[in-house]
Amino acid sequence: IVRDLDALGRDDLIDSAFARVAPEYLGAIWERGWSPLDVVHAAQHEFGRVIGSLTAEIVLADPRLGAANRPEAWSEQLESLRGRRTRRSTSRDEFGKLLDRFTLVQRIVRLPPLVPVLTPPSEWGIARPTVEASRGSNPGSVDARLLEKVRALLAKAESTTFEAEADAFMSKAQELMARHAIDVAMLQAGDSRHGLVGGVRARRVHIDDPYAAQKAQLLGVVAHANDAKVVWHEGFGFATVIGFPVELDLTELTFTSLLVQMTRAMTAASSADRARTRAPAFRRAFVLSYAQRIGERLLEATQRATDEAGQQYGAALVPVREARRDAVEERSASWFPNTRPIRARSVDAGGWYAGRQAADLARLSPDLDQIR
Repeated sequence: IVRDLDALGRDDLIDSAFARVAPEYLGAIWERGWSPLDVVHAAQHEFGRVIGSLTAEIVLADPRLGAANRPEAWSEQLESLRGRRTRRSTSRDEFGKLLDRFTLVQRIVRLPPLVPVLTPPSEWGIARPTVEASRGSNPGSVDARLLEKVRALLAKAESTTFEAEADAFMSKAQELMARHAIDVAMLQAGDSRHGLVGGVRARRVHIDDPYAAQKAQLLGVVAHANDAKVVWHEGFGFATVIGFPVELDLTELTFTSLLVQMTRAMTAASSADRARTRAPAFRRAFVLSYAQRIGERLLEATQRATDEAGQQYGAALVPVREARRDAVEERSASWFPNTRPIRARSVDAGGWYAGRQAADLARLSPDLDQIR
């Protein structure tokens, strides 16, 4: 590092040199289940955006990730990191900058193993039945053309100012997704228990601050309504969602859209009595209450959707859903044997009431109430 500094000068060169040296420490991380986005998000969650940007620089400098047989899912993650590099320093003196960077490497090499959501570099090009989060790569995943159509419908629903138009877009999106999910489940109804468990996948969802832990509970209720499970990785700012590919897609799409609506509702609630409504306690309570009420609405809507599907598939639908739930539970227990429920502390009453009221007004995304 010192030789690099002498050769290149002093302007932001510690970051440059460090980004060239540090990747040698990353090899074991990819084999322990971490993805590029996981590492960068965890660093940003703990140390802030500047260190997060430096971590992205280090990851992109790793020569192992430039292999010609790199899977598409890895390429997508690396491409998303290219805009995060800032080359900014966090300390005024060179010693402080070096200390910051070595602290980062120390943190990276001590990261615990994760359930992998991408195939590690050592197994690129080797066919294997594994956890794989890339969309469209798994049996039973949503057809790519269908998924693009649903995303377009959701984007239109979130951008329009006309309620009737938004409801129409939401209704069509959910009709496509819900129908596809039910049909896939029935097609796989003949799979053995081992085959069902093997079809369960994991997907990482990165949640930004503020109030990341509370937003994770919103993700949890959405997943629960779609027969998936969520494990929150405290300290890293992300969650692992466990379920079948179709349910994972539906959960992620719904959660993303609800986050947009919740943020707008929280902003609107802050228009009066700003000193109180902008307080962290109020906003944490708002998110928790919003999540609880959305969970109630999703479960009610899911039950109605199941009742309607039963008219076509009859009594066969119930055991199929139960078998899929059992498979998700079994896989989740094997991957995460030491989890514990997240329990919310006492919350601000005003924020709780405002969040519940906003959830009552939210359009479920996709709109599960409008299945036809």
